[in-house]
Amino acid sequence: MAIYRITRFTSSDIQKAIAMAEDARDEVAAAGADFIDIAADADGNGVVVAKYPDAATMEAATAIAQKVFGQMVAGGVMDGDSISIWSGEVVNSM
Repeated sequence: MAIYRITRFTSSDIQKAIAMAEDARDEVAAAGADFIDIAADADGNGVVVAKYPDAATMEAATAIAQKVFGQMVAGGVMDGDSISIWSGEVVNSM
């Protein structure tokens, strides 16, 4: 069953955060997600929505996600204390 991981964060420079995410595109693509979308508002609030084919693939991708987020925090474009992660299995599709 498909599973989503949703990560909320705040950024002091969302454009730089997007550029850093783009730099990690190949590494993140190898994690096996069906898709990973980043959405943000004008106030620096962002959300990463990742859909994985199953929980095992999501768990295997955790190290890559932690590395990418860690680079953003170290680069000063993401507030580490703002990161909030939720995951859940797809129970219905319309």
